[in-house]
Amino acid sequence: MLTADLVRARVTKGEVRPRYVDPADASLRELAASMIALYTEHVGRRRDDLDGALAALLGEGTDYLLHRGLAKLLLDRSTFDVRAPVEPAALRQALFEASARVFPPALVADAVHTTTRDDVLREVAATLGVPAEGLLAGMYADLEGEQVLTAVDALTPEALLQRYNLALAQAVLLRATSLTLRVASTDPQRYRQLFRYIKFYRLMHAVRGTAKEGYEITLDGPLSLFQLSQKYGVQLAEFLPALVLCPAWSAEAEVLWGKDKKRSIFRVGSDDKLTSHYPDTGQYITREEQWLLDRLEAAGGAWTAERRGEIFDLGGRGVMIPDLALRHRDGRVAWLEIVGFWKRDWLSSRLALLKECAPKNLILAVPWKLRGSDESLEDPPVEVMFYKETVIAKDLLERAERVALAEVTPA
Repeated sequence: MLTADLVRARVTKGEVRPRYVDPADASLRELAASMIALYTEHVGRRRDDLDGALAALLGEGTDYLLHRGLAKLLLDRSTFDVRAPVEPAALRQALFEASARVFPPALVADAVHTTTRDDVLREVAATLGVPAEGLLAGMYADLEGEQVLTAVDALTPEALLQRYNLALAQAVLLRATSLTLRVASTDPQRYRQLFRYIKFYRLMHAVRGTAKEGYEITLDGPLSLFQLSQKYGVQLAEFLPALVLCPAWSAEAEVLWGKDKKRSIFRVGSDDKLTSHYPDTGQYITREEQWLLDRLEAAGGAWTAERRGEIFDLGGRGVMIPDLALRHRDGRVAWLEIVGFWKRDWLSSRLALLKECAPKNLILAVPWKLRGSDESLEDPPVEVMFYKETVIAKDLLERAERVALAEVTPA
């Protein structure tokens, strides 16, 4: 993802407009190919060597933001490792202590200085049980510039340029206070995938519309939160490639732009021809969901749990897509929806809508650690279970026993 200092954008009449590139441009593809090859060629070498080669390749060109942005995206796909015979901090301590005992160790022994640097290295190597060769290089192997590039998940030049355009839009969204999406009518599977991604990234949202007419979805932006704003912002930015999977969509965000955080508008949509790198399957599951499924399966008994893709329409004012269906052997069902980030006012509105329109056999699981404000919520109008780290299977099944009803097919 691009950092703030790498965003190429201009503001025109209060609208932030990223400077997208043309992935089909031959000169840009050549640049991207050169950078990809440079990263690949430096596998096994130090990061300082890579940085020096990048500086030589890019020179003093005027479009340094583009060059640095492409390099950052490749860096995000690179893996670095510390190469040292012993953990560098422990190695430094051992060498410093051994040197202090004979200070100062000489390069060449004489009548006064009988212990040399090589003697110290051999002593420490023997103590640590490692070869003396490489000890000096290993002393600072944990510094960023000394780390060794071990792998690069390379892209094609076209894909790198496409990823760059998407990263520009994502970087703008990190400054959003709100984001309104409009998704044209499409098939139910596509809707389910979109809403599952919203839930996967735990975004606070409000929905209007129907599957037949299309939906308008309002997502809170990271700058609307009192706390956890940086983490939420990353989640919102990572959601964008999921939205790009939709065939026809548009989005408008209010952003606080520049050093003075001036309120501006950012618009993006399917006409911008952004390309998503997310798999178009929707077969993903959070670690939290999988952990809970495993615990429920291990519990055995009369209850089973399964993932479902139903969309419950909430009177045209929202939707509910349960994360799990809890089914009793007698045929009763309880639905579980796991909330992501939340603020008191957002959760209160959500609960009021659920009380009015959602099925009565719903359990809402609310993570205390993802609250976006210091305010708490008392006397919720529907079955709510707050939890700290993970949903406790035993507590969930007790609540399911209270609310479960005969299954009702969603509208």
